[in-house]
Amino acid sequence: MQETPVGPLEDWENLRTELVWAYQGGVTQYADCRYPAFPFAAWLLLKGSLTLSFSRHTEKYQAGRWIFPRAEEGWQEFSSDAEILSIRFIAQWPTGDPLFDRSHSISFDAARIPRFTQSSKRLVRVIRKQFPGIADLLRYAPGTPERHFEFHLEFFRWLLAYSRAMREIGMTPHVVGQLDDRVRAALDFMESNNLRRPPNERQLARHVGVSVTHLNRLFSQDLGKTPIRYWEDKRLQAARYSIEESSKSLKAIAYDMGFSSLSHFSSWVRRKLGQSPRALRSAP
Repeated sequence: MQETPVGPLEDWENLRTELVWAYQGGVTQYADCRYPAFPFAAWLLLKGSLTLSFSRHTEKYQAGRWIFPRAEEGWQEFSSDAEILSIRFIAQWPTGDPLFDRSHSISFDAARIPRFTQSSKRLVRVIRKQFPGIADLLRYAPGTPERHFEFHLEFFRWLLAYSRAMREIGMTPHVVGQLDDRVRAALDFMESNNLRRPPNERQLARHVGVSVTHLNRLFSQDLGKTPIRYWEDKRLQAARYSIEESSKSLKAIAYDMGFSSLSHFSSWVRRKLGQSPRALRSAP
């Protein structure tokens, strides 16, 4: 199919993408638990049934359907015989806006988009081959240059299939307005550093050739937040899904997020999210 251009190619360099995990099989520990709104979910229900409960309504699904749940925390309940192909991923802009609208759940028969289903199954096979027995977030998996490139090659093939599938069912991709070149340069600079190292405002401003005040103004105009707020939001998002979805120790996560002690990390999480890391991890 012929795609209609949406924005210049340079704008698409700002899209943040990540494969969090890809799995096919029975539903065990996640059969009856909280549904996290982030990262994004793409589920093919192969067998059984699913009930998603949100604050104002409930959704029920049967086998044979693709499900893309809405961006709202809720409760997921799979039947005891459920089998699923589950892909958790990120495809969003620096503003936090998703590539495709997530204000409501999307579901359709798998037979309607067979190429997307084939691409999803192929992605799972590649992950199983490269990381046999992995039961954690893919970002923590051991890597080599070859694994890195093969992994991202297959993930981008899947994103292409996902984008075409969404367009095929009538969805329009969301694209942010063109970012100021200095904002783009600052984002690239921050993305090149891990979350252990908070950005230095003066160094960041000097890197892009403006004052701190001017850089804050540019960020607020383009992204609705300052560089420090952007980085802090990104760090909090990463911390939360590492706590809730990974088996990594809380102490290790604290270190990944740049904290020198677990107690400081716990205080920060409690202040930001209203619960301690242990409470978040033990929540059903």
